[in-house]
Order: sequence, then C-alpha cells, then structure tokens
Amino acid sequence: MVIFFHSSIFGKEKYKENYEAIVKICKKLGHKVYAEHMLKRDYHDTDKFTREQHQEDFQRLTSQIKESDMVVVEGSYPSTGTGHYMTIALNYSKPVLVLYTKNPHGVLVGDPNRLLFLKKYGLKDAEDLEQKIISFIDLASKRKLKNRFNLMIDDETLNFLTVQSAKLNQSKADFIRNLIRELMDKN
Repeated sequence: MVIFFHSSIFGKEKYKENYEAIVKICKKLGHKVYAEHMLKRDYHDTDKFTREQHQEDFQRLTSQIKESDMVVVEGSYPSTGTGHYMTIALNYSKPVLVLYTKNPHGVLVGDPNRLLFLKKYGLKDAEDLEQKIISFIDLASKRKLKNRFNLMIDDETLNFLTVQSAKLNQSKADFIRNLIRELMDKN
C-alpha cells in the first residue's frame, strides 16, 4: 500500500518525534510512505518559496495523494494546510486517519464522512499506536469502493431514504452501505 503522510509544518518543532514515529511504523509495516515533504524541511524552508515553487509543491503533493491508497495525518497541531490536503484526499475518496494527542478540532468530530477516522494516541505506548495504524490500514483496504451496481426503487422507498439519510447527514449511498454493514456485522 502507498500512504501519504501529512502534518503541520509549524507543529514540527513540538511534534517531530511523533511524526517520525508514525512514518517509521508505516514503513516498518512494509508500506511506501510519502513523507519527505514533512520530515526533511521546516517552515523556514517554505517561507522562502516563490509563488511558482509553492505551485509546484502543491501539484507534487496532490499527485502523491492521488497515487496513495490512504492518508495518515498527525493532527495534534492545528494547520490550515493539513486540513486542505485532507479535503483533497477525501475528495479523491482516499481514507484519512487523523492521529492526535489531545482533542481533535470540532469540525473533524462533526464530519460524518465514512472515510475519515480519528484516533487518540500517545508516543509512550508504541504498540497501541502501531495497532491503531494497522487497524486503519485493514479497514481502509476493506472500505475501498470498487464495485458498482444499479438499484431500482419505488417513490415511497426513495422518499424514506432521502429523509433518513438527511437526518443522519450522509449520502443515500452511505446510508444503504451502513445498513448493509450492520447486517454483515450481525452475521
């Protein structure tokens, strides 16, 4: 699997050890990890970028997200840029794991996206962190949507589906997928 790692470049001063530990675990598990943009530079480097360099960097990182199977984010330090790359990943239907040491931002907690996963961790328990990453990778690989079929329904069923999915703030497709998943989990 290919994993895109991202985090706050400003938070690197405080969380560098966390970033390195997460990337190390992902690589140890045998995955290719795009992380050089976080591990090999700091905000002083990017402050010196020209507009063209920022554009090239954005294009390269966006391409890496497209090539990746999933995204892992260390989200303990708030970052507009990190949020933007998470949105890009979710728009490309990439599962995103947000690891955090404190409380995640309320926007993340309130987002019902089926591809967004939030997990609290601590560096002192490396086995727990590794297990959280393994669980995410397993879940993300199972949740990859690759099969499509048509479903014909009557007006009454469509109205019910529309109302129920709106109540849960999710798409009709996610509502149906979740019902199926619940039945699968029971069996």
